[in-house]
Amino acid sequence: MIPNQKLKASDGYEVCLFPCETLYMSPDRDPDEHDVLALDFLPYNISGQRITAMPCYAPFSGTIVYTGSDHNCILESDDKVHMPDGSLEYGRVLVAHSFQAPVLNTHYDQGDLFYRTGNYGQSQGEHLHMEVAHVSSKSIGYWNPGTGIGIYGAIHMWNALFVNNTVMLRPENYNWVEWNITPTIDKKKKGFPWAIYAKKFRKRSVNWHFFYFVIFY
Repeated sequence: MIPNQKLKASDGYEVCLFPCETLYMSPDRDPDEHDVLALDFLPYNISGQRITAMPCYAPFSGTIVYTGSDHNCILESDDKVHMPDGSLEYGRVLVAHSFQAPVLNTHYDQGDLFYRTGNYGQSQGEHLHMEVAHVSSKSIGYWNPGTGIGIYGAIHMWNALFVNNTVMLRPENYNWVEWNITPTIDKKKKGFPWAIYAKKFRKRSVNWHFFYFVIFY
C-alpha cells in the first residue's frame, strides 16, 4: 500500500492491505513448506534500494492494544475487515523491532504511518517482523494458548493481506492477492469466492531490470 491509502468494499468494511510500499521477503524466513505464520520483510524502496527505517502504514483503521519489550505491538481493527481468504473478521497485525517504541492505545486510520522497520531487541538485522490474525470478537485474547508464541488466530500472510499498490520485489511463490472486486454483500455473511488469486513465481534473487508492480486504480 501507499501512504494514506484507504480501501473499502461496497458493504462499508475496509479491505486489509499489506502495510508497505514494497514486499521483499527475507530469505531467512522463507521455508520450503508453508508452515510458518510469522514472516520477515527487508526494507527496500520502490527503486529496489536497501533503506533504513522503512515506513509501514496501518493496514486498516485500528488501535494499538498491546506493546512489548522488542518494541513490538499489536494493532487491532476498529471493525471487521475483508481478507483474501474470504473472511470478514476483526483483524490484528503484530509487528516488531522498530527503533521507536510504539504507544499503547494510539489510534490510526487506514493508511497512516504507524511503524518503521528496525533492529531493536532480539534481532540480527533490520527488518519488519510481522504476524497477522483474524478473530470473531475483540474479547478473544491476544496470545496463542499453550505456546506463548504467536498471536491467537494467526493465518498465512497471503491469506490476510491484499497487495494493492505494493511493489512485489521478492514475493516468492506464495499466492499474494490483489483486491479487484467490490462485492455487495450482507454484513452478517462471510467467506465469499470473490478473491482472484495470482501465483507469483519463485525468485531467489532480485532482477533489478524488471520489477513487478501491482497497481490499484
